[in-house]
Amino acid sequence: MFTDGFGPNVDYQAFGDSKVDAVSVDPTERRSGTSSLRVTVPSPTDPAGGYAGGAFVGTIPRDLTGYNALTFWARASIPVTLNTAGLGNDNTGTSIYTTEADGGVDVSTAWTKFTLPIPNPAVLGQEGGLFYFAEASENGTTYDIWFDDIQFELLGTLANPRPSIPTETRLGTVGSSFAIDGARYTVDVAGTDVTMNASPAYFSFTSSDTDVATVDETGTVTLVGAGTATITASLAGTSASGAITLDVIAPPAEAAPTPTTPEADVISLFSNAYTGVPVDAWASFGNADVADTQVAGDDVKLYTNLASTFEGIEFVTQTVDATDMNRFRMDIWTPDATDAPAVFRVKLVDFGADGAFGGGDDSEHELIFSATSTPALATGSWVSLDVPLSAFAGLASRANLAQIILSGDLGTVYVDN
Repeated sequence: MFTDGFGPNVDYQAFGDSKVDAVSVDPTERRSGTSSLRVTVPSPTDPAGGYAGGAFVGTIPRDLTGYNALTFWARASIPVTLNTAGLGNDNTGTSIYTTEADGGVDVSTAWTKFTLPIPNPAVLGQEGGLFYFAEASENGTTYDIWFDDIQFELLGTLANPRPSIPTETRLGTVGSSFAIDGARYTVDVAGTDVTMNASPAYFSFTSSDTDVATVDETGTVTLVGAGTATITASLAGTSASGAITLDVIAPPAEAAPTPTTPEADVISLFSNAYTGVPVDAWASFGNADVADTQVAGDDVKLYTNLASTFEGIEFVTQTVDATDMNRFRMDIWTPDATDAPAVFRVKLVDFGADGAFGGGDDSEHELIFSATSTPALATGSWVSLDVPLSAFAGLASRANLAQIILSGDLGTVYVDN
């Protein structure tokens, strides 16, 4: 891809928001030949871009099936850890065979050769993403990194491949899907282990029960029926360590109760029964996942992986003035156990008169629902959390409500109305 200059039919394409002119051919510094590729890493405040990064793209896709590694030489003006170095990213946003060095690449001030093993060359018969990198300043100033002799090789020094996928248990509902994340490939390169983060598309996956879960060629798991299934994987014929255990539950059989309060007396965030006000994000901050789905033809929000964490619903752009409202309602359904000590928490946050977070006049209050609260949590049936707004006693005002924060012990929660 680069030896004294870019190879034939190879273009450098800068990543979005990076410093476009950070890359240049440098005839004054090289490992061999006449020149190297210099990357000038900008300071974080550079108006032209706060980092350097981009992809070497083949304008004609390459057949890489005859190689097992991408190699390059590099050195830096100061010792740094190159944030990202890999292959398979063609800068289109649709790349499925990306792989990059786990933890980055430690680059010293001396020319050093680096080897990035390819997890499964057999799938790269038509690959346009030849090399990519990214680096943000590590000390707040600018510095240089030089690359030379960037190329693909068939090496005889790769041994003991150890592919892996995460070992985890996931709870999901029929009809939902997720992409497998965290696949890796470790191989001995001339006596030193190198680990690559790898797109799941490099792997072959097997479901122990395809009536419960299926996996496509990109590593997307679709939950198709209630029950338990285990996802395992292999890479180029080598079994991968790790397994994903799935507990799949059926969704509610019936829709949530339809609200009967006249629309003129309601400010709705989400309901088929009313016209809703704008909501910026249903999962703005936190660690849970949210998806749009339907129950008996009724639109609902499905939160998963919510147990022992939180998720924020934000309507900051247009805050809600609930001064003239007197009740709060949210319908929820969960398949999870709701016996003590399980709880579900709902927090309302008001941004105060300035309508901005952290302005000094914010206020909030959290209600905790359990099997013994009023209303009480229940498993496998809709519960209307219909309470007086006055119960949120810690709110100094309800004129600029901007957030609802959900948390507690329930991992899967359907939300409506």
